[in-house]
Amino acid sequence: MTTVIKGGRIVTASDSYYADIRIEGEKIAYIGKDLAVFDEDKIIDANGRWVIPGGIDPHVHMSLPFMGTVSKDDFDSGSAAALAGGTTMLFDFAIPPKGKSLVSAIEEWDGKANGKARCDYSYHSSITDWNEEIEREVPIVIEKYGINAFKIFTAYMGVYGIDDKAAFQAIKSVSRAGGLVSVHAVNGNVLVAMAEEFAATGRLDPIYHALSQPPEAEGEATHRVIKFAEISGSPIYIVHVSAKDSADEIAIGKKRGMAKVFGETCAQYLFLTQDLYELPNFEGSKYVLSPPLRPRSHCDALWKALQNHTIEIIGTDHCSFDFVGQKDMGRGDFRKIPNGLNGLEERLSMLYTYGVREGKISAERWVELCSTNASKIFGMYPKKGTIVIGADADIVLWDPDCDGIISAKTHKSRCDYNAYEGYRIKGRASTTFVRGQIAYENGEVKAEPGNGRFIKRSKFNPNCI
Repeated sequence: MTTVIKGGRIVTASDSYYADIRIEGEKIAYIGKDLAVFDEDKIIDANGRWVIPGGIDPHVHMSLPFMGTVSKDDFDSGSAAALAGGTTMLFDFAIPPKGKSLVSAIEEWDGKANGKARCDYSYHSSITDWNEEIEREVPIVIEKYGINAFKIFTAYMGVYGIDDKAAFQAIKSVSRAGGLVSVHAVNGNVLVAMAEEFAATGRLDPIYHALSQPPEAEGEATHRVIKFAEISGSPIYIVHVSAKDSADEIAIGKKRGMAKVFGETCAQYLFLTQDLYELPNFEGSKYVLSPPLRPRSHCDALWKALQNHTIEIIGTDHCSFDFVGQKDMGRGDFRKIPNGLNGLEERLSMLYTYGVREGKISAERWVELCSTNASKIFGMYPKKGTIVIGADADIVLWDPDCDGIISAKTHKSRCDYNAYEGYRIKGRASTTFVRGQIAYENGEVKAEPGNGRFIKRSKFNPNCI
């Protein structure tokens, strides 16, 4: 099938210009002004629309078993939310329980995704143990499965977390095998100690979830793992940066230049603030996630970090739990509130409305942060994340003037609330293509469960951006 998109403003990470796009099968075949059309072509009028590469969200959790329950969105509903928001590819995390292999977790996640995902997807492999067997699996995961990134945790000690020796060894070994280690960086021992102290004195409301995870603990751990990367001559990627403290450490690490350091934040850390935890009637539990929301000054610092290229990617950490029946498991004890909230459908619109339109970032930087850099870092560029001849036709027609209000009543997520409830947006995806096929159009998800494909990636390239 051949489709010609006519008259739109193409916006990539490096350019903005008016041109037509010819899609043949799954690929972009031609780009140019006033492209010829033929009787068999499907013509799409993009006049008044921006034409952008599909968003890539490098950080989501579908059907995640966590804290005695399972996250609400699976690959079916989560990918539907992604498509409605203009995201055409997502990355989940294959997380093995301690004592289990990396490959077994990948196979488990394949069982969750196959036949359900409506958009394309891949995984990061999570390392929750370090031993000879895990070390042996790392090159297998990279070469056979096409997964080039491995996540470690310095939090959730006893569940997912590993100690400093294991973290150092993992960072070094993964790098030698051609991969990249990403880190949930926070001093997990400090968090446990502070949470226990609050609980012992009866301070168990949702606000203490945030207060038990001070920004200094995030900054300290970020500093520590960057030093591990420098000592071992390895690259490092810090996930879901929420605090000025950790952004500052990334900036310092980049300036030293002894290791390739990448930073990722998530949309919620740019908009939502710590005071939400003090909402009455346990409403504050809706915003419990890790790392927690911070005071407004940290939001401002993160915007600056995006502007000066300290942080190069914006994800969501989408991991939704219902308020009724899941979040309220922690009523009376913040330590039992499942951690996570939504964001897949809302990311591009929130960043366009309050970033691009308010002059905080350019349209090109918006595309770079939400699509192109993830493609480059995680080994898919230029197949994904840009609009060039030969790329997958993952394309979004963006209505820059569409008005709307975010609400759980209209979102595609299965969650019973929306963390951005009531936010007014100006601009959203009107049509989303995945590999040349219309997957979402004017409020309706067209792609069927199972239309999404697992995308293999190349080895990590330290000169990717």
